[in-house]
Amino acid sequence: MKKVILLAIFLPYMAFGQVIENFESGNIENWVQSSDGHWSSDSSDCISGRFSLHHSYDNNNAGSDQIGTLISNLHVSEGLTRWSFLIRHGYNPSTSNNWSVFLLSDSKPSDMIVNSATNGFVLGINLSGSDDTLRLWKLKNGQLTTVANSHINWQTSIGVTDVAKIVVERTMEGNWSIEVYMLNEDLVGSGSGTDTELFSNDWFGILYRYSSSCDRLLWFDDLTINGKFYEDIKAPSVSGYRISGMNSIEITLNEIPADEFISAENFSLNDTDNSVFSVNKIHDQTFKIQFADIFNNKKSNTLIISSICDGSGNCDHNIQVIFTPVWTEPGDVIISEIMADPIPEVSLPEKEYFELTNRTKFPFNLKKWKLLSQNQEYVFQEKIIQPGEILIVCLSQDTSYFKEYGKVIGLKQFPALTDGGRILCLCDSLDNLIHGVEYSSKWYNDELKSRGGWSLEMIDSRFPFNYEKNWTASLSRKGGTPGKVNSVSRNNPDIQFYGVQNVFPNDSLTISVRFSEPVFNLCENISSIAIAGKEIDTIYPADPLLRKFALKLGAPLKKREEYKLIIAGEITDFTGNKIQRGIYFFGLTEPPAEKDILFNELLFNPLPGDPDYLEIFNCSGKIIDASRLQLISVNVETGDTSQLYHVSDEKRVIMPGAYYAITTEGEKVTNRYFSADPEYLFIVESLPSMPDDEGHLVLYNMELDKIDEVIYNEDMHYSLLSGVEGIALEKIKPFYVSETEANWHSASEDSGWGSPGAKNSMFTKDTQSTDMVLLSSSKISPDNDGFEDILDIAFQLKGKGNVVSVTIFDETGSFVKKVAENMFLGSEASLIWDGTTEEGSLVNTGIYIVFITLFDDTGKINRWKKVCTVVRPR
Repeated sequence: MKKVILLAIFLPYMAFGQVIENFESGNIENWVQSSDGHWSSDSSDCISGRFSLHHSYDNNNAGSDQIGTLISNLHVSEGLTRWSFLIRHGYNPSTSNNWSVFLLSDSKPSDMIVNSATNGFVLGINLSGSDDTLRLWKLKNGQLTTVANSHINWQTSIGVTDVAKIVVERTMEGNWSIEVYMLNEDLVGSGSGTDTELFSNDWFGILYRYSSSCDRLLWFDDLTINGKFYEDIKAPSVSGYRISGMNSIEITLNEIPADEFISAENFSLNDTDNSVFSVNKIHDQTFKIQFADIFNNKKSNTLIISSICDGSGNCDHNIQVIFTPVWTEPGDVIISEIMADPIPEVSLPEKEYFELTNRTKFPFNLKKWKLLSQNQEYVFQEKIIQPGEILIVCLSQDTSYFKEYGKVIGLKQFPALTDGGRILCLCDSLDNLIHGVEYSSKWYNDELKSRGGWSLEMIDSRFPFNYEKNWTASLSRKGGTPGKVNSVSRNNPDIQFYGVQNVFPNDSLTISVRFSEPVFNLCENISSIAIAGKEIDTIYPADPLLRKFALKLGAPLKKREEYKLIIAGEITDFTGNKIQRGIYFFGLTEPPAEKDILFNELLFNPLPGDPDYLEIFNCSGKIIDASRLQLISVNVETGDTSQLYHVSDEKRVIMPGAYYAITTEGEKVTNRYFSADPEYLFIVESLPSMPDDEGHLVLYNMELDKIDEVIYNEDMHYSLLSGVEGIALEKIKPFYVSETEANWHSASEDSGWGSPGAKNSMFTKDTQSTDMVLLSSSKISPDNDGFEDILDIAFQLKGKGNVVSVTIFDETGSFVKKVAENMFLGSEASLIWDGTTEEGSLVNTGIYIVFITLFDDTGKINRWKKVCTVVRPR
């Protein structure tokens, strides 16, 4: 055998080379046979020179024989590789009689068969099928895939007597070509294809399959292999990488590594506990490493490879690949300005727009990002938003109007930015929430600017989820600042996270929880949420801004039971503020019946600029849904009724014994009345009319059954007040009848003249007693300070037909005031004396007699004389 390697150029680690094998030596000692003695280099019908490789074994049975030789140091991936050889098959090909040449094989000749573990590239006839066509296949784990088809029918185009010259080329990019010539260099046919995959290429070989009578009919000669040959004395190295996910990276090596490379234990990250989940080969030299947890976003990460070895035993150890993954997170790109009502124009185009600001140091491609609004999606085209850059977003056809103001991107469709407000959500291409707002015309904080021509601007972009506290009307004389830093920009930190605003059971197994701000870490912290006595199975978001979530329980809730939701401090807002209100009581609701809910406090004559408010009280043992309650006002003079007003626009529980106040402007009410409890003060769009002098309110359920009503007038206030503007009217006790004027009194000065959502300042405690008549105290000090301002005369009577008269006398027996005269009472009732005379003046300090006469329904008369001291402040 004559085997020669010719080097055209020598480089330290790379060279062009050539393998030539013409079999003229007459021996094949460097060729390995699947069965020894089945092949020879002989002169029997040789096809070139004196000797050719010949299948020479006379087999009495059908069989297959392989022969091959090692090809050392050929690096196919690094340049053009060219195979050339002569071949003749002395029998027409069929499924039983055919040949194949393994151009590249990772297995020795005995394994060069189909349906084996051999991988490589094979040229031949009928290796699969029976159409006698010359093809190039990829063989991978025993499966054949066609790479190139020459469209040459070997039987008709070549035959059994002619010798064919075959030339195959592969570029370093994976482009393959086949050319077939006759010995006179006439081109018979060609074909091409592409396959970039490579395997270990240590062997070249021939597979010959034959029937019992068709052996010894294959000749092969003049093999030439041109390509990049060099002795590999250098370990593989990482030639590139690609971050393919939040927890995966693809690395590419400069050569094929040994099989041990893909062991999961071969990789680690940042010397942390983030373990490798899987290692998969993408191509021969490209591998995907996926970790159990996500990378450190926007920070330097280090992939550590314990060792990389090649097939020649060259190794390198502790290789570090330093990379910085970047993906968008909430707040990276924000909606920073909204022009919802550009008409009438101030100085900007009469076109709607909003503004995006990149808050980070990294660029982001907006391709396939989405704007969500009213269940509609508006998709962004490819556009890079650079670090710190501001983009104006408008309708595509309006972009020309805004080019003078800054960089613009147009949407083919644009949401209607309604004047009153709506939800806008910005999501990335994976549908992750990046930013969103539910803006409102109230955010302008300026009645004139809210009517059009002015934009809403974010005050402090560091706190993009602070919402109404972080937006206001533009200060620019143009009406807005599209493409520029906002005119209202200033320091406005978000320093608190209020927390849970509502909890409501949608059914016995599903609970809705709403927060004051978006919560991004709730679903990952299910252990931080508990409902006493109930197991939470799952949590999932229930609105696009991540303020509302649904909790699925493992067991159903029971009626008439109170449950407590508890959320631990690990739950934070975007800024990192820990939750303040993490406890909320709730339960399954029941329909309200008459007198289950009573009016308890009214502010019908507020100070200028302040809103009205009213308060109701749940005096039943039921848990009641506020959204199932409705209010009307009745014109005192005409009897006409107003439209219905919902007590709540969302489902919300009113627990037994709970106060529930509503107004149109909560912040103004809490700022005015320091005794207010914001947890039980709720905002509604509008209230029924509450005239300043007198009015009539009725509370209904959804079936329009009357629950309670009250008729009020300004004379029900404490008579000695110099004015009643800004002073609320309160019940003495929440469960007293609302229709009785004597059960109401002015709120105390010490309470700030009102206590919406909290216990009334004039509240009098019940005293446990078996007496039929009981006074709330033995003394009163009627100075309207909220402490013992009034005398509550409570009755606990038998029967239903009781008639009572109550008269106040001073210690000399002189008449002071008639509190009640022949008043018809039920079994339980209360009357009050506020320390005034019949003429309305305040009595002097002294001792007073309360004379009570009772006629019961049996005709029996009872009389009581009780003493009360009045103390006048000096």
